[in-house]
Amino acid sequence: MRLAVSCIALAAAFAGMSAVEGGELHSYPNGVPVRRNSYIVEFHDDAHDAHLDTVRNHPSVKVKHHHGHLFKGMTVTVDGAGIPQQLSKHQGVKRVWPNRIHTLSSSKYSGKGPSQTLHEKTGLLKVAKEFGLDGKGVKIGIIDTGVDYGHPDLGGCWKEEGCPWQYGQDFIGDEYDEHSDDPVIKPNPTPMDCNGHGTHVSGILAARGTEVRGIAPNATFGMYRAFSCGNGKDPSGSDDSIIVQAMEAAVKDGHDIISMSLGADGAWGESLLGVQAEKMVSKGIVAVAASGNAGNYGMLTAGAPATADGIISVGAVNNWSVRSIPMTISTPSTTFNVFKTNSGSPEQEFVFENKTPIVAPKDSLGNTNGCNPFTVDLTNKVALVMRGNCSFIEKAVFAQDAGAKGIVVYNNVGGSLEAPLVDETVKIPITIISKDDGENIADVASQGPTFVSASKDVYATFTNDKGGLMAEFSAFGPTPELDMGVSVSAPGAFIWSTYPRKMGNYITMSGTSMATPYVSGAAALLKQARPDMSVSEIRSVLTNTAKPVEDPASKLKASPYQSGGGLLDIYNAVKSRVQIDPPVLAINDTQYAPFTGVVHRISKDDIRWAIRTLKIKNTDKTKGLRISMDHAPASSVTMFNTTGMIIDSILNVDNDAAVLVDTEASAKNTMPRVFSLDSNQYIAPGMTALVTVTIASPLGLDDNRWFYGGYLNFTMQWSGESTKSNYVVPYAGFKGEFNKVPILAPKSSGFPAIVNSDGDFIKDVSKLKVSAKNPVAVAFFMNMPSKLVTSELIDSSGKPVGYLTYGYNPFISRTIGSNYFTTPLYGSVFTDKELKNSVNVTAGQYHIRLSALKLFGNIERPSDFEVWNSETFTVE
Repeated sequence: MRLAVSCIALAAAFAGMSAVEGGELHSYPNGVPVRRNSYIVEFHDDAHDAHLDTVRNHPSVKVKHHHGHLFKGMTVTVDGAGIPQQLSKHQGVKRVWPNRIHTLSSSKYSGKGPSQTLHEKTGLLKVAKEFGLDGKGVKIGIIDTGVDYGHPDLGGCWKEEGCPWQYGQDFIGDEYDEHSDDPVIKPNPTPMDCNGHGTHVSGILAARGTEVRGIAPNATFGMYRAFSCGNGKDPSGSDDSIIVQAMEAAVKDGHDIISMSLGADGAWGESLLGVQAEKMVSKGIVAVAASGNAGNYGMLTAGAPATADGIISVGAVNNWSVRSIPMTISTPSTTFNVFKTNSGSPEQEFVFENKTPIVAPKDSLGNTNGCNPFTVDLTNKVALVMRGNCSFIEKAVFAQDAGAKGIVVYNNVGGSLEAPLVDETVKIPITIISKDDGENIADVASQGPTFVSASKDVYATFTNDKGGLMAEFSAFGPTPELDMGVSVSAPGAFIWSTYPRKMGNYITMSGTSMATPYVSGAAALLKQARPDMSVSEIRSVLTNTAKPVEDPASKLKASPYQSGGGLLDIYNAVKSRVQIDPPVLAINDTQYAPFTGVVHRISKDDIRWAIRTLKIKNTDKTKGLRISMDHAPASSVTMFNTTGMIIDSILNVDNDAAVLVDTEASAKNTMPRVFSLDSNQYIAPGMTALVTVTIASPLGLDDNRWFYGGYLNFTMQWSGESTKSNYVVPYAGFKGEFNKVPILAPKSSGFPAIVNSDGDFIKDVSKLKVSAKNPVAVAFFMNMPSKLVTSELIDSSGKPVGYLTYGYNPFISRTIGSNYFTTPLYGSVFTDKELKNSVNVTAGQYHIRLSALKLFGNIERPSDFEVWNSETFTVE
């Protein structure tokens, strides 16, 4: 069996890097890309210049950059093995971080269109009309790929009097290559955008033209370019050091709000970027970050810095309409437009100015998916094939070999569309359309001549039937410690905004990257309306005034773990006269016993329940407030199938065979219940009341598998007013004991396993002979994140000999996708958890012990670790 990873990737993983935090060395797992020989040295705040000099003057260290506005430190490159370990021992050094590589993720669609409906749904139009709020007087820093500040909708200026762009700089330049061990960093005089992502983000915030209207167009902006140009094959890239420089500059320039459409999927908030974002918040800055685009991989995919404490983490909602270049289908009797993605081939645009025949051919095996050679002649035709069973590249190559001028792939399931990724072997344009559209075209084509055309500059508006629903890609919480992971959601899928002039001026893009500036702009309007509002108050108000999103599958609300408080409502936020503390209820501990008091009505048996108390402050100093509460349950969701294996899609109770929902009673048993005796009360002007709620987890769901949640809906009415206001408090928890959920994938996954340096499984480990010239590794797949994963070599007497290379790993995220982690064994091991002192292994019989700390586990308690032992093998 061969693992789904390239030999090159595994070889690079064997040469990974390690870091120190709090006196302990920890490794980024092999699935995490890091810059070779590049580290960030963080010093204690009270470290003296003499302490810094010991690092600066080290003969094997070259200082690349000094940090000072968020933390005292420097980025360095090292020459020689063991240098990072040496640096970590220096007096005054607090941590040594490997320099992590980052890339941006979003989907592009050529197109343009109005944003009136979008701004109406979020309350922006009412805010602008009633209060005239436009961000004036608020400073917003953006960390991204730069901005085409010459775009007419973005001011057409840079740091001139009256220009919206008064701050910012370039930290990376146009020659940076994230694949290089020593990338060229030549910042330009200004942060001009050569990628497009940053200009699109900027338009959502700052655009002031007739084509695009931003959320806070009259704010003062700074653009801190921290990402590369990218190209058709590789996304825009960067690393921790560059991003931290941008963060520090934005802090130094005194921004009220810093918008970060960036992050690492599934990362702990304790990552370098998370820690520095928390420092922003401690300085009174509103930090807004994208939750991530890995929602298709399920729970615990929200990443840092969004998951760090105090950050506004943003999820993405579908736009209500999409404006893009259509694919037009015509027959002698009918013509209709179809929404399509951009061409997956960067060299071949999907453009057919003249009508071209489109057919739905079967391949040589009679299949419609185009995964085998075609026996029919497709010369001067466009082939329509179904997605699945083989790669986009294979489908395209088979079609072009048969003479096709282009290929249209239609989805084999419902869901969002992304441009297919292909390589230079594909010489024809390729696009994707929906399952329904593809089946419809195939049916039409089977009845007679059918033609396709697509122009460069003809646009059509498509109604999005998923408008207002959560985007499938939007990441899910919770955090590894069962905090929510997402604060609030905003439009982020199919968002039309500005684009660099050289690239077409406007484009539709999708991602939590697009939702983040929307929330940043809302925070700016709130700051403009109420300058004295604290960071925590702004975060709370945006969450508690949002509107919960519907889940069409369950007919309930979408899980707060994906949507936070729900869809942003800027109007309600600006008019808010209530502060709720805490703004969300994270149920990370429950009692397991019969209910007492009011809740005896549910069950006489032991069930899981929790009690939480909210502080509700009436901030109106002249009017009393009457409050009442009801409850809206959200979909209960899981990331595991019935065998305990992670699945790529989220299951709810309606698509899981293990749960019966045939009757109304059984359906109710899959929902949480909420009870309160004091939720209906009067709060005097300026006073605070306490509301205590009891939350019971669903009775009818399996333990240690399901996540549940919902919304406490508060209706508020002030004295003398006829209108009522609505506030929500999202809550969510885990049905069972989180510390009993397996951390490592089950045996049926094939992991953990011993692999060689080519990535092949070792079938008979007992015959293995390991040496420095014949290294192996333990490969493991993380079902859940862990605060500590260790790999130790154990001798024949059961005594630990030492840790494997990178064998002491704090803060590992769960596995996302097909990636896995490895810790290699050469001819030596480390005798300390700092991985500083290595010893050669004497010849003999050994095995590897892999230990993963369970969630909420105690590092000092051996029973809190999940342990796997390999077979015995020989070390020569």
